[in-house]
Amino acid sequence: MGWLLVLLFWIAFAGTHMALSSSSVRPRLVAGLSERGYQGLYSLVAFATFVPLVWIYWRHKHEGPLLWNFADVPGVREVSIGLTALGFVFVALSFFQPSATAQTFLEHAKIRARGVNRITRHPLFAGIAIWGLAHVIVNGFLSDVLFFGGFAFYSVIGAAHQDSRKRSLAGDPLAAYYGETSLVPFGAIAAGRNRLVLAEISWPAVAIGIALATALFWFHGALFG
Repeated sequence: MGWLLVLLFWIAFAGTHMALSSSSVRPRLVAGLSERGYQGLYSLVAFATFVPLVWIYWRHKHEGPLLWNFADVPGVREVSIGLTALGFVFVALSFFQPSATAQTFLEHAKIRARGVNRITRHPLFAGIAIWGLAHVIVNGFLSDVLFFGGFAFYSVIGAAHQDSRKRSLAGDPLAAYYGETSLVPFGAIAAGRNRLVLAEISWPAVAIGIALATALFWFHGALFG
């Protein structure tokens, strides 16, 4: 049962990621291995769990019970394509306008929300989650739902885990940032805690995201079948 292996490796990948980066485990590993050694271990474990996850899914895609079949419903495929492009845009924006929760970003004084961070304080996680959901819509077999849905689920719990860890480490310097941002895209804006400022958005990043999504769309069949 390939779908079961997909599930087990998702649990292994997500579980080890959050355990190794937790506030109780990470300091002890850094103390024993050094920061560089910790990063090496973290990367090795990620590689050892994520690569088999992708390989197993590749061999067992479209397997298991068919949970839904929306791909042929008019408009659904277009919605999926649009969401995929949006996910790429968020990912691209995360590199141009990183979240204040990023460890290296905390070295700077920019701890108030600007640009895409007014929309979500986790643009990278949000982009991956949206990408995953876009694929779940049009891939209803159990192995597909577990694989792509895993990206969405892990992105949400991973972002929440990072928030919890950063709040305990950062303390008051990020209090205002957390108060005016949200994990869910547009959540803080809808709640009246922030506003959309289009002039702050990195439009080159938006263009890059759309270009990457377009290129992947055209070559999707050749690359992934």
